[in-house]
Amino acid sequence: MRQGLRRVAVPSPAQSRSQTKTFPAPVRGWVTNQNLAASKPGGCLVLDNFIPTLTGLKFRGGSSLYYNTGDGNPITSLFVYRVSGNSELFAADSAKIWELQGTPSTVVTGQTGGYYSTVQFETTSGSYLFCCNGTNSIQRYNGSAWLAVTGISADAITGVTTSTLSHPWVFKNRLFFVQTGTMKAWYLSTAAIAGAALDITMAGVFQRGGSLLFGATWSIDAGDGVDDKCVFVSTLGEVAVYEGSDPSDSTKWALVGRYDLGGIPLGKNAVMRAGGDLLIATTEGLVPLSQAMTKDPAALSLAAVSTAIQPDWVREAVARQSLPWTIAKWDAQNLAVVALPVVDATTESACFVVNTETGAWTRFTGWDTRSVVIHDNQIYFGTSAGKVMLGNSGGIDVATPYVCRFALSFDHFGSPGQHKQLKQARATFRASTPFTPKLSSSVDYAQSFPTAPSSAANYSADVWDTGLWDTALWDATATETTVSTRWVSIVGAGFSHALQLQCTFGVTPTPSGEFSALDVTFDMGSVVN
Repeated sequence: MRQGLRRVAVPSPAQSRSQTKTFPAPVRGWVTNQNLAASKPGGCLVLDNFIPTLTGLKFRGGSSLYYNTGDGNPITSLFVYRVSGNSELFAADSAKIWELQGTPSTVVTGQTGGYYSTVQFETTSGSYLFCCNGTNSIQRYNGSAWLAVTGISADAITGVTTSTLSHPWVFKNRLFFVQTGTMKAWYLSTAAIAGAALDITMAGVFQRGGSLLFGATWSIDAGDGVDDKCVFVSTLGEVAVYEGSDPSDSTKWALVGRYDLGGIPLGKNAVMRAGGDLLIATTEGLVPLSQAMTKDPAALSLAAVSTAIQPDWVREAVARQSLPWTIAKWDAQNLAVVALPVVDATTESACFVVNTETGAWTRFTGWDTRSVVIHDNQIYFGTSAGKVMLGNSGGIDVATPYVCRFALSFDHFGSPGQHKQLKQARATFRASTPFTPKLSSSVDYAQSFPTAPSSAANYSADVWDTGLWDTALWDATATETTVSTRWVSIVGAGFSHALQLQCTFGVTPTPSGEFSALDVTFDMGSVVN
């Protein structure tokens, strides 16, 4: 008997199934010194106006006008006098010094050089702030009055013309000064604020020429102690290190080493103390002095604190080297701010910022930081137009909205060379204020951003609506909560993708929020021919 035929189903080609990948917050910060095809996770190609933390990326605050001198001259220096738990803020341009506490007022006039270096020196008779610019006589403040210190003034300094002294510092309870345009430094007696100054020369010590730029105290521990060294730095990046207590006595003063920073220092105030070490901004990076003592100058850029952003650092150093840089350490925020001076109308207003705990970098755009200082745990910066600004204040840069944005490093989603089609994405934040995020992607190593989103509507710092704020779902039951955007469509087709996020702020309150993670769904295709 003939058996019946059995019908067998033929399987159709497998349908692609969407996959999901999560990108944690890039806590490594801004990283531009790595190959695009072999980037390590946790870094960003672009990181503007976000602050990298141990757990995510925080929004920076805006900036507000603190004082307008009305002169229009660049604010070349900001400095602080601190005593008995109180502090006073001062600003200077090329002609004047202003006190900015209470009702701002002009306290010094008739100056011709505004790039000051300052040091505060404590004695049994009081606490004195010495201000030197290398052009005018030393200006000294004692908490109540200013004094122009000359060779014939009260508390005179003799033996050197004080208007040639450009940088003061304290070492082993002595005041030291750099004499501008020379290889000489000068010093006073122990605990003295006046009297005959004696000189030290670096002629014969430095081999490359130039002149002295600044001096400082350096230590191998985290404080002041018996191991402190006196450091002299030249304009061409040579460093001479001395130990001892009395430069006039050869048995108590000795040269212990001469080193090369591997680049040109970017200013007498472009130096920061980190523990006992000194971080010096040069054309090749932010170099720890401890590394300069142990490594060949050619290798110092790899040992610099700024290694992660080396290409961008060098580019900005070349573009902005004509004006001095400044560094301010912001301990309350665990940040250090490197002020990038605006040299002409085509130069972008920006500054570099590093997390001093993690070493992660970011960039603040829209801040014209000709000078910068930390006062009462807040950041102030002086602009090229004669204004003093309060940073991290409000949610707008005066009247200009600013964009917080990042572009993650390019990622192959585990399959290099294979085509990936992005479908949807969502971002997760911990936040207590509303904002409007916009997600996008760049593909195949060609990084670019679409138009930034608009700012969220202005709102009260105390009361804001519940429910939906554009694409973000908010919960007003707590002051800080986990907020995830809705899944949104995202365009991108290629073998490598850099996920991106932008948020615009143009509101009155200071934004509070931290980016935590970004999720994306995608379809995997064939190998790209």
